[in-house]
Amino acid sequence: MSGIQQGGAALGLIFAVIASEIASSLAPGAAFTKYGWRIMFWFGIIPLIIALTVRWKVGESIEWLTKVADKPEKIPIATVLKKWWKLVIIAAVVLFSSGSIYYGIIAYMPTFFELYTHLSIYEIDNIVLATNLIWLFLSPLTGYLSDVLKMRKILIAILGFVIGILIYPIINLLYTGSYILSILVGMLVGFLFAFQYSIFPAWLSENITTNVRYSYIAFSINLGVALSSFAPYIVTALGLIFHNPVLGIAIFDISASILGGIAALLSPQDKVGMQLS
Repeated sequence: MSGIQQGGAALGLIFAVIASEIASSLAPGAAFTKYGWRIMFWFGIIPLIIALTVRWKVGESIEWLTKVADKPEKIPIATVLKKWWKLVIIAAVVLFSSGSIYYGIIAYMPTFFELYTHLSIYEIDNIVLATNLIWLFLSPLTGYLSDVLKMRKILIAILGFVIGILIYPIINLLYTGSYILSILVGMLVGFLFAFQYSIFPAWLSENITTNVRYSYIAFSINLGVALSSFAPYIVTALGLIFHNPVLGIAIFDISASILGGIAALLSPQDKVGMQLS
């Protein structure tokens, strides 16, 4: 289930690519900056309606209803920060690491290609589409694999280190501006990111008790995402400082990936298949 859930993000990005293609067709060239972006903006209403509909049709978890619904924490986030602050730091660092790869490479791809290559908007959209299709279809499989292997933290750490090792050659290949190479590299990035990303919900859920689980997960995820959202600014700034966009991205994302891998190793022992407390 963890992998299926995480594949939803890729589905949203695929929808964004479709919206971009439609907007670019209806408002090509300079017209896109004038009113084309509004088409993409209003397209956002569709997934919003879907998300709200799904949210209100999903009930509370069995664990919550049977264990703590009648005696909930008064201020759960206070309990989390008091008793599990180390766990919050570990989770936030791991999620910052993953978010940095997303914001610093995957989400940054369109800007990177527009600034440093001669690829057309349609070619860029196709590269992003290929990246996210791999992410969408492999997330359930990689999430399932972590169940079969009964491993969470080790897989997250290994993937962090592997991504760190491959970042420099990956960015170098994207920098060539080759359409075919960029599609293949994008698919590789989509696979590696999806593999690690698909494990997070289960890993986070199994690390803490039911009475504060959602507060812990929500706070850790949002903190990690908030910090990693600065990645596009940071990699752009580093590229200007070093007069080398490839080096700028590589320095930041390699550091973030390795940091996330180390942090994952510091998390509690996996509880795959065990009853949630």
